[in-house]
Amino acid sequence: MKNALKKSISVVLVITMLFTGATFAGAEDTPAADNSSIIFVTNAINGLLNIVFKGFGVLFPKNFATVDEYYAGESENFYEGMDSFLDAPAEDAQWHLGFGKESIVPQNLKDGSKEYYTGGYFTQKIDGVYDDQGANAIALNDNSGRGTVVMVSVDGIGINNADVRTIRSEAERKLAELGIKSDIVAININATHCHTVPDTQGFGLALIPKVFRNIFSFLPFLEPSRSIDPEVYEMLINGTSDAIVEAYRNMESGELYYFETVGIGRSERNQTFPDDEYDYIFNKRYNKEGYQHTIACFRFVPDNPNSMPTVFANLGAHPTTINRETELLSADFPHYIEEKMNEAGINFAFIQGAQSPISVNKGGVKTQSVVDEVNAEIAADPSSEAYANAKMIGYEFARLILEAQENARPVAPVINIKMAEVTVPMDYGLMQLGVVSGLLGTTTVKDESSPCGYSVITEVGYLEIGTDIVMLTVPGELIPQLVYGEVVDKTESYLGKDWELDITSELIGENKTVLVMGLCNDALGYIVPDNDYAPFIADSLWNTDLGEKLFGPAQRHYEEMLSTGSKAGSTIMGALNELVSDWQ
Repeated sequence: MKNALKKSISVVLVITMLFTGATFAGAEDTPAADNSSIIFVTNAINGLLNIVFKGFGVLFPKNFATVDEYYAGESENFYEGMDSFLDAPAEDAQWHLGFGKESIVPQNLKDGSKEYYTGGYFTQKIDGVYDDQGANAIALNDNSGRGTVVMVSVDGIGINNADVRTIRSEAERKLAELGIKSDIVAININATHCHTVPDTQGFGLALIPKVFRNIFSFLPFLEPSRSIDPEVYEMLINGTSDAIVEAYRNMESGELYYFETVGIGRSERNQTFPDDEYDYIFNKRYNKEGYQHTIACFRFVPDNPNSMPTVFANLGAHPTTINRETELLSADFPHYIEEKMNEAGINFAFIQGAQSPISVNKGGVKTQSVVDEVNAEIAADPSSEAYANAKMIGYEFARLILEAQENARPVAPVINIKMAEVTVPMDYGLMQLGVVSGLLGTTTVKDESSPCGYSVITEVGYLEIGTDIVMLTVPGELIPQLVYGEVVDKTESYLGKDWELDITSELIGENKTVLVMGLCNDALGYIVPDNDYAPFIADSLWNTDLGEKLFGPAQRHYEEMLSTGSKAGSTIMGALNELVSDWQ
C-alpha cells in the first residue's frame, strides 16, 4: 500500500513542478542542510491535503471545552503525584511491592467466534489466540506515608488518555467497593506497543465507516462512536483495573534491587556502536547514538520466602517480530520474556521505553541454546514457526536478564513522583481527524493557538526510584535522542536548524540513571524533534527514485504520518524539562 502511494505521489510531484515552475538543484550542488526544494514542494502538496483534512474536520460536532475552560475546572482522574520529595529514605522506610496480572483477551476471540482488527497494521485481522494479551500491574510504596505509585504494562499498540482515566476511576471504585481506602498518588499505564493483538487504540480499518457515521452525530439521537471495538474496550478497562486492584492488595514488604543487562544495541549495518554488544536493536531513523543499549531491570525480593519475587524491565524497542499476516493473537517478544521469567519462578512486567525509531534485529540471536530450544519447539509444532522470531528474542532477553541478576545492587527505599498535564497543539493530519471526529479516546480541547484549532491534553511525569534512578513518563513514541542527546542538528535536519531545548538527561545529571516509560498514559503517536519534522507527505516524495534524483539522498519521515504535529517534540520535552527543574 505504501509503494502504491509513493508512485501516485510521484505523479503529483511532477505536476506540481510544472505548475509551480520550481527550480531544483541536484543533490551534489545542494548543501546537506538546504532542503528548500523538498520543503517547497512538500508544503505545496501538504497544503492541498490540509484542505481535505480541514473539510472533514468542519463536519464533526464541536462540543469540546476550550483550553481555558478545561484548566478552570478540576481534572478528572488525573493524579498529580506527591506534594513533597525526599532526598533520603524516611525514618521507617521500607519497600512494599504488589504484583497483579489479568488477561484482557475477549472470550469470543479465544473460541474463534469473532475476528478482530489488530493495532499497527491497519487491515490485519486475527481470529484466534496463540499466546496471550495481558495487563501486568505493580504497586510500589516506600512506607514514608506519602502514598503508593502504580505502574501498569498493557499488551497493546497504545492506550488513549481518556481510557487511561477511565481505568483509574474503575480501579479506585473497585477498591472502595472492597472497603479498601486507597493511598494511590499515581497510576501510570504503559502500552507495550505490540502490533499483533486486538487494537486497543482504534486505528484499524474499522474506523473508516465510523468516520462517516460520526459526521451525523450532531443529531440528538446519535452519539459519536469510538473506533475501538466495544468488547476490546470492555476487556481493557475491566482487566486492567482488576490488575491494579490485585497489585494494590498484594503489596508486601521486601528489598528492591536494580541491575542492567549487557549491551544489546550494536548496529552492524551502521558500524558505529560498541562491538562488544549484541546486535539486537538498531535505530532505523538516525545513524546516531542516544538510545538505551541495555535492559534496565528492577528486582523485588519479598521478606516472605513463600512469595514470588518480581522483576520489571525497561527497554525501548518495537515488538514487531511477528509476520503481519498472522491470524492468531500474540503479544510478541515481551510475552516470551515473561514466559521464561515465570518458568524461573519470577513475576514479570515489560515496560516499553523510548522506542520511536528503535527496531529489533529479527535474525540477530546467535546463542546456540536459545536457537536450539526454539527450533525444537518448531519441530514439535510446525505452526509455531510464525512466532519463532518473537520466541528467539524473548527467550534471549530473558536469558540476559536472569544472568544479569547477580550484578543487582540495592535501591534505597524512597520513591518520588510528580505528574503534569500539558497541552499539545495539533497540525492537520490523520491524528487530527481521529481526534476531532471523536474516534479516539483523547482528552481534546478547542485551542485557537493550535494550527488546526484543537489541542489534546495529555500527561508527562518525573519519577524517582531510589536516590539515583529517574524514570520519565512520555505520552507517545519518543525519539530517544530528545532525552539522551545527539539530536539531529542543523547540518542534517529537515529544516536546517538545531534542536533548541536542553537535553533532559543533562539537566538530570550524570550521577543519575535516566530511563523512559514511553506510550505512557496516552498514545499521541510519534514525538519527533521540531527541527527535523516534515509533513508526512515528504516521506513519499523523498523516498522514491524520482525524489532522490531531484532532492538528493532520501530521509525518513514516515513517523510524521502518525503524530499530533510539528510542536509535539518541543511541547512535551519542554514540560518534562520543567518538571525536572522543579523537582530535582
